This record gives sequence, C-alpha cells and structure tokens, in this order.
Amino acid sequence: MNKEILVVPSGIRYISDWKEYDLDDYQFPHILNKTITGCGFTEYCICNSQNVILLSPRKMLLENKESQHPGEVFYARNEIENTVDFERDISINKKQNFLSIFNMLFLNNNDEIIIKQKILEYHDRIKEYVLDCMKNKRPCKILVTYDSFRHVKEVLKELGILDRFYTVVDEFQSFLVDSRFKSNTELEVLFQLQDLQKVCFVSATPMLDKYLDLLDEFKDLPYFELDWETGEPGRVKKPLLDIRFTKRGLNEEIKNIIQPYQDGKFEKRLYLDPSGNPSEIESKEVTIFVNSVKSIARAIINCKLTLDNTNVLCARTEENEKKIRAAFNQSLNEQGLKRLPRGTKCIGSIPGRGEAHKMFTFCTRTVYLGADFYSTNSRTFVFSDSNIDCLSVDISMDLEQILGRQRLDENPWKDSASIIIKTTRDEVTKEYFNNYLKVKINRTNNLLKAYENNSGDSGILYSLAEKYESDAKSSSYKRDYVAVNRHGGKNLIPVFNNLVLVSEQRAFDIQQIDYKNRFTVFNALSSKFSVTSDKVQEYLGKFNSISTFPDKIKYLHDVFVLLNNPALFDTFLSQIPQKFGDYYRVFGFERMKALKYSESLIKQEWDRIIGNSQSKDELRERIYQEFQVGQSYFRIRIKEKLREIYQEVGHQETPKSNQLENWFNIKPITIMNKESGKRENGYLLINKKL
Repeated sequence: MNKEILVVPSGIRYISDWKEYDLDDYQFPHILNKTITGCGFTEYCICNSQNVILLSPRKMLLENKESQHPGEVFYARNEIENTVDFERDISINKKQNFLSIFNMLFLNNNDEIIIKQKILEYHDRIKEYVLDCMKNKRPCKILVTYDSFRHVKEVLKELGILDRFYTVVDEFQSFLVDSRFKSNTELEVLFQLQDLQKVCFVSATPMLDKYLDLLDEFKDLPYFELDWETGEPGRVKKPLLDIRFTKRGLNEEIKNIIQPYQDGKFEKRLYLDPSGNPSEIESKEVTIFVNSVKSIARAIINCKLTLDNTNVLCARTEENEKKIRAAFNQSLNEQGLKRLPRGTKCIGSIPGRGEAHKMFTFCTRTVYLGADFYSTNSRTFVFSDSNIDCLSVDISMDLEQILGRQRLDENPWKDSASIIIKTTRDEVTKEYFNNYLKVKINRTNNLLKAYENNSGDSGILYSLAEKYESDAKSSSYKRDYVAVNRHGGKNLIPVFNNLVLVSEQRAFDIQQIDYKNRFTVFNALSSKFSVTSDKVQEYLGKFNSISTFPDKIKYLHDVFVLLNNPALFDTFLSQIPQKFGDYYRVFGFERMKALKYSESLIKQEWDRIIGNSQSKDELRERIYQEFQVGQSYFRIRIKEKLREIYQEVGHQETPKSNQLENWFNIKPITIMNKESGKRENGYLLINKKL
C-alpha cells in the first residue's frame, strides 16, 4: 500500500482552519488517516460548501452530531432499521422462540405493504430535505447509518443528482469488528459504494496495513495520512495511559473505582485558567468504558447505583433496556426505595455541551466511535477482559478512540485514562488457529459450491440462500464465512465474507499477541501512548520506599534528571500522589528547595496562591454581574460600587474607577447627569476582557 503523507501546516488545530485543504484535491475513492481524534474532520464536512453524505456505523454518533448542529444537518433516521447489539457476546447462542421464527419465514402481504409504505415515507422525507436545500441554494448535509445508506443513494439517484455529492465513510475501521455482529451490512455498503466516484474512507485509527492489504476493497486505494508533528513539533500530545493488570473479576475493580466517589473522596488536580492562575479542581464524575451490558447491570446492583446518578450508554435494544431497568430496580429495592415508574427509559443519551453530566457514565462499544463528551472534570477508566470473545478492547484501535472522547481542554483528565486488563488466560497456538481457519474456509467453499451446483432450480437456490442468511444471522459466522448479500433487493446471493475472516485474524492477534502478557501489552501501546515503562516502574518502587516528604521531593528531582524525557516524567508523575506533581508544576524544584522541602511551608504557599486565584475568580464574577457591556457609568459611581464588591470578596485594594479596565475595554466619555443638569466624566464599557 502506497501512502502519501500530508503535512498539516503550523498553527492548524482543526481541519476547518486549514484553508488549503479540499476534498477535491485528492483522487477518489481514497483512504484518509486523520491519525488523531478530535481534529474536526466531521465538522469540516458539515460546515463546508459541498454536498456531503456522512456515513456512520453508530446511531448514537449521528444523534450526537445532530444535537450539536440543530437545523444544520439532516439525520436520515430509518424507523424500520434495527438497532444492532454490539455488546452481546457472540459466543452465546441467541434464543429464538417459535413465533419469531414463524414471522421470519412467513411475512404476510399486509406486513409487506406496511414496510413498503414506511420506506416510501422515509424516501419522501429525504427528498423533501434535498429539494429544500436546492431551492434555498444551501449545501445538503445528510447523516445516515451504514445500514440505511442505500435508501439515501436511491433517492439521490432518482433525483439525478447523486454525482453532486461527496460520500464520507466515517470510522471505516469498524467494518472489521462489526462484520461479526451483522450478517451482511458491511458487504452491502461496500457494494453500494462501488459505482460512486467521490468516496472518502476516514478514520483516526485505521486498520493496520496488513489487514487492509487482505481486503480487495481497500488494498489498492490511494492512502493519505495527516502528519501533525512535522509542521509543528509537540502540537499533538500523547495521551497518558495508566495500565493496571488484574486477576480479579472486572466488577470488583469497577466497584473500587465507584466507591470513593460515593464516599465523596474525589481526586484533585491543578487547573490553570486562561490567565495562567492555578486553582484546584475535583473530579466528581467518572466515565467507565466496559463492553458488556451484563457487567454494567452487575455494577449498578453491586454499587447500589440509581438512575439519578448513573447514565448508561449502550445499544438501544429491547433486551438491553430490560437488563438495565431490572438492575436499577433491584438496586432501588435493596436500598428500600421505590421502583422506577413503568415505561421509564434507562438507556441514556450523551449530554450536549453545557448540559449536566451524571456522576457515573457507563459506555459500551456503541459510544467508542466519534461521540463527544463535554465534562469539565470526568476521569476515564477502561475495563478489558481479553478472555471474552469479541468483548475485549482492541488496544490498538478502540483505546485511541476512547481517549479522544473527552473534548474540553479545561478538564485536566482529558488526555489520560486508566485501563484495567485481564491478560489472556488460555493460550492458542498459531498452528491451531490456522487449522481452525482452514476448516472454516473449506466448509465455506463447500456451501458455496452446493449453491452453484443447483443453479438450474431457482426454488432450491432461494431456499439454500435463505438458509445461509439465517445461519449467518443466528450464529455470527461461528462455523463458516458464508454471507448472503441482497444488494438492496430480494435477490439472495451467497458470497464469501472476507471481512469476517480478516476480523477473526485480527481478533486472534489481539487476544494471543497484544494481550498475551504485560510485555506485549506495553509493546502494543508504547508507540501511541505515554505508558509506564520498566524504567519508570523501577523509579516508582524506589519513590514508594521513601518515607519522608522532603526526601520524596528530592528524589523527584533525581527522577526528572535520570529520565531526561518530559513524556516519561509525566508518566511517572501520574503514578504517584497527585500533590507531588502539582507542587512541582506550581513551584518548580528551586522554589521547593528555598522552602526547605517542608510540606507545611509548601502547603502554606500553595494555599496562598490558590486562595488568591479563587478570590480573583470570585471578584471577576461579581464585577461581571454588576457592570454590563454597552452601558455607561459615572466614574464616582464605579468607585463606590467597586468599594462594595471589594469588601464582599475580601479584595485588598483601594478602589479607583479606572480599575474597571482590568475586566473591560473601556472608553472615556461624558454623561449627562439628569439630577444636576451637567455632563460628568464616565466610562462606556465596550466588551469584556477574557
């Protein structure tokens, strides 16, 4: 695969700021590796002047984007599209009752009429939006899931304007994992994209080259990779990852995270405001990524959580809703509280910017891709058990997505996370795995050959294809790789699903290589994240063995010199009590030496600085409450009001009217005093100084 590196110019943080970037400048179709999350590519697609269809693998992602851009985008919701449960363990057979099987085999004419009517209504909504955009000469911005893309394509083709649209396939790396949960959606999407020219496959964490090269749909595509480092070294900060290994159940580990929050014991961090003033911030929220609804339900019960303090984000299926509601009700019952009212929805939604976050947010793979969180103080924890098939976190793809979810820079935990890992328990040799693949491939070829051998009998062909399709849906490709592609119609065409084969090869690599032991986990993560190295572990052991505060501070300086690497030193600081890192960042080693390495003296100095900073924040808030932009005030009145405010907040300064310049851009003017009938000196407040 030939890659072309695109160096992002200095000063650019978001794609929309890069005026020279244009989708039209690159050969279509192509792959774009953004290399980092949160660079605003989706925003660029939504806000540019081009007609764009944005394909996403997740409904929740599109709901999130729609809430961020009300009235600016059209989310093409499809009422008859099923919600896929990406959290289920596909090693467990899903039970089907007789009635559901009967309904699947015998769809009556009335049902078909209802479905056709719903599809027509769906197409009409798409058409209405597109025609309105054309009438008002504004670009179309259509958001749609992979599953429903063919409907959008059909409408645009009918209108004769399909060639005017750019199709952006977001988070395309999900093809691999998702192909095992859905019988043929990814194959259908790839088929629908074949005859389109302006197609861009986008990801911040694309599949590794060796997997792309195994897929005919991707291996020969032009590949463009954004380079954020060359144009501005240090622009991209490596996320800080605290890796922990456990032999205990993950639910025990989850409880250890939740309990301190319930007890009001919050971790504190140093926060520097835009003016550089330090203050403390407490983490009163936590975001937990665990790809099992069953684990979330257990945590709700074990930790006695309620819907008031807990937000569960997972696939909105009836089964998941029942599990989560039952867990909340059991938790309430054990606390002697009333059950939830009938009909209460227990699967939540992602809070928008400025909206309140609950103390505990649980997320599954449904939320890994592209959703944005705007918490000012949430910490992130990731739980991964590599021994559960398809439920382990892919530490080379999923983790980078997870660490890009918190968006606010004022959150001091934004670029850090703790991952709690259960390494692989049962080793599977490469030879055994290759034999396993060989058996499945042979069985697949035999089934396809059986279909071809009956090419003269359409009835037999249809029954076989229907059987193959049913098996793929119910067994998640456990015995073979036969998929049935409808290609948007009723024709059933059995095919070899190579996406699932490659997905299984990747799953083996994750489980038996990446998660094999501590060393392989560090090896898999070290290139993308700041992780604890053996050297850091050695220094941590020495630091923890030191008993006195002054000696710990002195040794902290030794570690700084020995590591000679800012990223590794940040990693070291993340593993020790937070106060040491905060003291170092505020005072530096020379100032702490001048304070005789005394914790009491350092703490006094800290309280003075932080206290002054908090006093300044309170003063600023009161000033902005009392004085309004666009208003004019007499100088004498300004001085009197400042005196009152200074006394309220304990600010030690003699009030003067021109001090208002500390918070506003002001213009000297004369103002008519109605009482005296004379003009007096005053100030017009033009705007705030932020």
